[in-house]
Amino acid sequence: MRVSGSICVWRAGSPFNDSERELFEYLASQAAVSVENVGQHELAVREAVTDALTGLANRRHFDERLEHEVERARSLGTEVALVLLDIDDFKRVNDSYGHQTGDEVLRGVAGVLRTTSRDPDTPGRIGGEELAVVLPGAGLDGAEEFAERVRGRIAALVFTPEDPRSGEPFSVTASLGVSGSRGAVANGPDLVAAADVALYQAKRAGKNRTVVAR
Repeated sequence: MRVSGSICVWRAGSPFNDSERELFEYLASQAAVSVENVGQHELAVREAVTDALTGLANRRHFDERLEHEVERARSLGTEVALVLLDIDDFKRVNDSYGHQTGDEVLRGVAGVLRTTSRDPDTPGRIGGEELAVVLPGAGLDGAEEFAERVRGRIAALVFTPEDPRSGEPFSVTASLGVSGSRGAVANGPDLVAAADVALYQAKRAGKNRTVVAR
């Protein structure tokens, strides 16, 4: 049995009798149940807002965070930016190496977003191979620099096929669209729409690049 905590009860004078020891055991067991319930509640909360595969914010939580940061930027008169990312030729990865390897690619790219993001940022998976990051307080230039760091780190990743017969280790690239505006004029859907157009332009221009919606 794994022990995760302990309770020590002591008094000077006479030792505890059997009924007192039984009471302590009962109270300790109730405390253990309470702690376990708290842990299960925290786990349920995390699962409700987290994408199971990547560990990033799920679409619902991401949208909520985006709206929150837009409203916050509007009230403070600051800026907010959005980076939208799509893994290039991801269907080819699944077709060539299998879905398990495709999942590893998604987890690897998500890891880049997570380690590159600042504490205030919210990286999320918004669908399929499309990921995004909300950048509170960032202007377009800063968001573009962030996107380029992400793009370079993704290109440097090396993945090994789940089935060795599928081929040699391989890398992937990503296309990114960036949008942003001062909070006074921005809203969440507008930021998403502008970043999506920029992402589409990056795809049409040859992929593996960042395009900024100015």
